[in-house]
Amino acid sequence: MQPVFFDKKTCGTCKKAQIYLNEHKVDFEIVDIINRPPSRDQLEKFMDADNIKPYLNSRSAIYRELKLGQNIPDKARAIELMLQDPNLIKRPFIIKGETGSFGFQADEFDDKWVK
Repeated sequence: MQPVFFDKKTCGTCKKAQIYLNEHKVDFEIVDIINRPPSRDQLEKFMDADNIKPYLNSRSAIYRELKLGQNIPDKARAIELMLQDPNLIKRPFIIKGETGSFGFQADEFDDKWVK
């Protein structure tokens, strides 16, 4: 079973993460996050209710529009907003079984995806 890599073609961070995974010979399935966003269950499973900010894409228009930096929503509201506009999901979002991650940090990728 390969990790599922939720990607947006224009996302620079997604490109960096893909290069990193490819360099480390990690196979993964790429899914367009806009046309086939993660499910509510997938988001709920991997988001920590105590700290929502790391799961939100602060560069998205809706983040700025709703001033989510100052008005951080609770987990349920954040997921509703993410389902309405997948651009709000911090990318890349990668899942496999019981493991998931948002964004790209090499050390976290080493722990979770590069083995």
